[in-house]
Amino acid sequence: MAFFSSTGWRGRLRDASFRGVPFSVEDDESTFGRRVQVHEYPNRDKPWTEDLGRATRRLTINAYLVGDDYADRRDRLIGAIETAGPGTLVHPQYGEMQGSIDGQVRITHSSTEGRMCRVSFQFVESGELSFPVAGMATAKRLETSGG
Repeated sequence: MAFFSSTGWRGRLRDASFRGVPFSVEDDESTFGRRVQVHEYPNRDKPWTEDLGRATRRLTINAYLVGDDYADRRDRLIGAIETAGPGTLVHPQYGEMQGSIDGQVRITHSSTEGRMCRVSFQFVESGELSFPVAGMATAKRLETSGG
């Protein structure tokens, strides 16, 4: 049956982790798109849209940790989340992404669900700092180069 075959969708899922700390994903939601500035002008029925590039990818992940060692893994995940700077998220569907945890992380425990906890967080991708760049003005550069 293709539903359970290794070539089916389940076989393509990656094991989820953040900074190397594994967890299971119950569900997730992602936002993707373009950044667009809409320009509206008097006496024109249609606006002009200016494409400003790809929008930041954001993911909301509802995860869980289960097993006799869940508390140890929970504490390791908290440590990974509280570490400064971007880290690697391995998402089951999208694979590896560089970014940071955005805002507060929610961890819940329930007396009806033993040996486990649920973790909810938002992840935002990050890239290299490329703008703005401080540099010498062209005229000043020509003066210093003797041109």
